[in-house]
This record gives sequence, C-alpha cells and structure tokens, in this order.
Amino acid sequence: MSALDVFEELRFIIELLVAEQLFTFHFAKRKKDHGRINLAGSLLLILTAVSFVPIQKLAVSTDIKMLIYTLHVSWYIFLLFLSLILVRLTYEITISDLMFLGISSYSAQHIEYVVVNEILAMGIWPGLPDHLILYALVCIVTCAAWYWLLAKIFASRLKDLEGIIYEDKPSTIFYFALMLIMLIVSAFMGQNLFRGEDYPAGVNYRGALTDVFNCILVLVVQYSVYRISALNKEKEVVRQLLYERQKQYALSKENIDIINQKCHDLKHQLQGLKDTKEEERRKYIEEVEESIMFYDSVVKTSNEVVNTILSEKSLYCEKHKIRLTCIVDAKPLDFMNTLDIYALLGNALDNAIECVSKYEDTDKRVVSLNISAKGGFLCIQTNNYMEGELKFQDGLPVSTKVRKRENHGFGMKSMRHLTDKYGGTMCADIENGIFMLQIVIPMPKEFLRLLNEAGA
Repeated sequence: MSALDVFEELRFIIELLVAEQLFTFHFAKRKKDHGRINLAGSLLLILTAVSFVPIQKLAVSTDIKMLIYTLHVSWYIFLLFLSLILVRLTYEITISDLMFLGISSYSAQHIEYVVVNEILAMGIWPGLPDHLILYALVCIVTCAAWYWLLAKIFASRLKDLEGIIYEDKPSTIFYFALMLIMLIVSAFMGQNLFRGEDYPAGVNYRGALTDVFNCILVLVVQYSVYRISALNKEKEVVRQLLYERQKQYALSKENIDIINQKCHDLKHQLQGLKDTKEEERRKYIEEVEESIMFYDSVVKTSNEVVNTILSEKSLYCEKHKIRLTCIVDAKPLDFMNTLDIYALLGNALDNAIECVSKYEDTDKRVVSLNISAKGGFLCIQTNNYMEGELKFQDGLPVSTKVRKRENHGFGMKSMRHLTDKYGGTMCADIENGIFMLQIVIPMPKEFLRLLNEAGA
C-alpha cells in the first residue's frame, strides 16, 4: 500500500464531499445536528475510501482487466451514493434534487481530477506524483481555485431556488439516478477509450479532454436549469407583488367609499343643524366631532407613503372594529423605493389584520406596528394576537394548505424577496399567543450619514 495510492483515494472522497457541500450549502436547509453528523459521516467515508487500496491491489494482481474495470466503476459509484446519503441525512432536500446536485458535484470533482492527474501529472509534468507533498499542494490549490469559481457562478442562483427544484416522483428519481451512473461510466470510458497499448507510459490527452468536455457540458446544462428555476421563482414573486397591488387598489377604493359615506353623513348632519333646537344641535355637533376626531388620530409621519398606508389601514380597522397602534419613525425608510415600502408595510399589516379579523373578542383584535432605526439598521416589527400553532421554515410561517393561503402565509414570499433585495433579514415567531414579525435591513452608509447629520 503506497502513500500515493492512499492519497489518491483520500483526494477523491474529500474533493467529492467538498463539491457536494458547495452545491448544497446555499441551496438546502440544514437539519438539526448538521455539523456533528456531517463530520462523523465524512470521517467514516474517508476510512471507507482508504480501505479500497488493498482491495484494488488484490484485483490488479489477478490481471483480469474486466474485473479491474468493473471493480473501479462499482466502487466509485458506491462511494458517490454513500456521500449522497450523508447529504440527505444532514440537509432537508428531495431525493430528486439530491441526485440532480450529485451530478453537478461529481462533474466538478471529475474535471479537477482529470486536469491535474491526466493532463498535468501524467502529461505535462510526469514526475510530479513522485513528490507527494508538492503534488498534494498542487491538488489543493487547483481544487480551491476551481471550486471558488463554481461557488461564484452557482451560489446566488442556488440561494434563489429556496431549497427545491424537483418534487420527488419515481420517474424523476429513476431518471437522475440513471443519469448519475451513466456520467460515472462515461468518465471511465473516456479514460480508457483513447488509451494506447503503451499506457501508462503514453499520455491520454484525447480521453482527458473528452472527459472534461462532457463534464463541462453537464455543468452548463445544470447552470441553465438553476437559472431557469431561479427566474421562475422571481416570476412567481413578481406575480404575487402584482396581486398585492391589485388588492391594495381594491382596499383604497373601499376606503374612498368609507370617506364618501362619512362626507355624506356630515352633509346631512350639517343640514340638520339649521333646523334643530339647541339640545338636538348639541347632539349633532358631538356626532360630527366624533367623525372628525378619527382623522386626527391617524399617525402623521415625514414619509407620505407611510402616511398613505397608515391612513388606509386605519380606515379599514376603524370600519371593522380593529385597534391599530403605531410607533413610527419614518425617516429611516427614505432610502427604500416607494413601491417597495408600500408592498412591505402593506403586506405586513394585511397579514396581521387578516389574522385578528376572525376573533370576536375586541381585546384580541389589536395590531401594532413599530418602525425605528437601531445601530445603522432599519427595524420594522408587527405584533398581533394569534391562537393555535404554526409550522415554521427558515424563520417564516409555512402554509399547511396547498391552494389556500392562510393567516401569515399570504405575501410572505414577496416580503422576503423585498427584504433580501436590500440585504436584510426577516423572521417570525409566536410567543404567549402573540405573533411577531421582525424585519431588519441595513441602511446604506451614505444615507445613514445624512440621517445622522439631519438629526444632529
């Protein structure tokens, strides 16, 4: 058992595990005890990979080429599937997506292996493997550079996919499993198809280039799928935002109707003042004052968009006997796009109002909004009463129904999209019957400087 043989086995499994983490880390949600299970599983896989060295020596000693080839192919398929099982144990991911990402991982690892081993170490620099430490350093540097490039290309697309590309269907799982096996077999065929009689003395450039071409083609196809899936996600978010705009328009129209009704009532009340006695006149005046007092109670801020939203929601809450309380410093919102403010605050308040609307008890029909600046961050929080339990994923509530969105599930994707757009975070929690939605967005440095100067 030579040190070089052990290194090659270690190199394969470690590069494969790193490639799988590269594609999965930004894509899927990590399970509980992810770190410990991943570490233990990786160590077990490394020991398993090293155990192949004496088995390989034994197979080579038989001098049966078909046996040696079959053993090699079967062993690396076996290691790949063991590594995918480890990914499945540590991440929340569908089997279809697991196979799909496994194809990307193996393609990335195999490209690095072929370039360094087949082209560099066996062709351009034949004596490199004889200097094991230098060979190891070359492998580490080239692998790090290659994987860094892939991370820059794939990471943002994978993050946008929100943890799912394909649902688990028997046909999909079978297709990707078959494709994965065929990719491995074709990789071995590429190494053997163009080998000459004098191999390993000769250099297998054609086989190596064929391997690299096939794997790059696979990565290009995978990237196209990632990009199309990410665009479809964005399209869904835009569709939700457009739906929200339509909903806001309907709400604005309803509020105008409320104002028109108020004006109509005031007109008749004022008309009645002309022909009434002193006692009845006083009663009419009190009713008029009560109607006008509501408009004075609406929060006025320095931001017209916020004023519009709060006026609309206050009118709606007044009509439906919901108490809306606000503590708002609107100046920190000024760096945001007008429509984004409207969509973000409108969705947050709509979700809270929708939730409390189902309760008969007036003490439960309360919604609060707090907007402030803390340490360079814009902080938005809504609170409302809520009964029952919610299922959470990535810090946000998940609807349990397929077609009907309920409570806080409505508009959450569009809100998270807007929060991500500004580099912020959004999370929710329920404690002692109170649902809390928190949005924290970093304010741009230049805007923060101007804001501090204005407040000085």
